[in-house]
Amino acid sequence: MSKLVVGVFDDLGAARAAEAVIASTGRPSTLVASGLDGLGFAGPLLRRGDTLLRTTIRWGVIGALIIELPSLIALFMLPVDTNVKVFMAATVWKVGAIFGAWFGAIAAEERGLLSEHIDEYERHLASGRYLLAADVRWQERPHVRGAMLESGASLVRDVVGTFEPQRVTSARVKAPRSS
Repeated sequence: MSKLVVGVFDDLGAARAAEAVIASTGRPSTLVASGLDGLGFAGPLLRRGDTLLRTTIRWGVIGALIIELPSLIALFMLPVDTNVKVFMAATVWKVGAIFGAWFGAIAAEERGLLSEHIDEYERHLASGRYLLAADVRWQERPHVRGAMLESGASLVRDVVGTFEPQRVTSARVKAPRSS
């Protein structure tokens, strides 16, 4: 899982200064703002588990296809009855679907943040503060925390997950019919 060091800043300049120090380590960082500042981050944060079902189904289908296609080629070459081939083909894809769904569930679990962290961070963003999230190696964490505190962070902590906006799907709105 991705473990981030997250700092809360009252001032954009202080957040940019910490971002520059972290960039000197060669590690990426993400500056999160309320969207009103032109930094391009708008909307609610992605909650852990929101993408679990969609990702699990997608990877289940991919896993089934990865296993089924080579299996069908091998089954056609087997010198057995057609009924046995059909039975084996109908059974083999399930192994791929299960493995793919398991992989998708693991991959989806790493995305987003826990609800308790999101509620706190969205309160900070609503009050005009800035968040800086840095994905650094465990050896660099004390240095990154120190850089954030020296740059003016009011709160610094380790968080498991990713900072990304929740993908909002808009429903189609039907225009009223004119008579």
